[in-house]
Order: sequence, then structure tokens, then C-alpha cells
Amino acid sequence: MTIEILIGTGGLLLSVLTYFAGVQRTQKRLSKDERNSRIQEVLNKYMGFRRTNYTDGLDGLKKAGIATLTSDSEMRELIDLIVKHGEDSPLGGKAHLFNTVDLKAFFDYAVKNQIDFFSVKLEDIIIKARNEG
Repeated sequence: MTIEILIGTGGLLLSVLTYFAGVQRTQKRLSKDERNSRIQEVLNKYMGFRRTNYTDGLDGLKKAGIATLTSDSEMRELIDLIVKHGEDSPLGGKAHLFNTVDLKAFFDYAVKNQIDFFSVKLEDIIIKARNEG
């Protein structure tokens, strides 16, 4: 009888563990899908700007909603996708300045302070974004 109880308990435990593993996997997949959806939405807006020659570069990223992305890695993935679509890097000729910059902090600062990238030196924005973050 004790063996039957052990087998029943083991089966129950295995079922519970399998359930929670499935929940965890589903949450991870949904999170990745949401991430990809956010990136794709900003990419589509940016590429629409490029097709109509409305804007590009940092201004285009800002207007496309890059600040809606949740992390530096999402923003860098977006920039890689833009380049893979045959466009120049939106970071332009000063892309090397962004190697050590947290893009999330940079664009959050730019949106919050309504920065006009055409009238302010990029280096000044980077310094101010670092100091605020």
C-alpha cells in the first residue's frame, strides 16, 4: 500500500511540475512575441518615413517611437534591422559615440526634453542623458 501512495504522490508531483514548466514556457514565448511586436511596429513606422523621405536618423527614430521600446538591446536590434533593410545606420556618422551609451536612457531623455536633433550637439545630449540617468 505504501508503494501505491508513493507512486500516486510521485505522479501528482510530476503533473504539478509539468504544469508550471508549461506556464513558464508560455510566459517566456509571449514576452518574446511582445518584444518582437514592439520592435516591428517602430521599424514599420521608420521605414514608412524613409519611403516618403519624411525623416530619418535620430529624428526618424524618435518620431517612429523608439522610446516605446523597453531596453537598450531592443533599440540596438531595431537599428540592426534597419541596416539589414538596406538603409544607412540611423545613428549616422557618429555611431561610434553610441558604443558606450545606453540608448534607452538617451532616447527617454530626448523625448522627455523634446530635443531637436537638428539644433543641439549630439555630444551635449549624450552627456546630459548620462547625468540624468
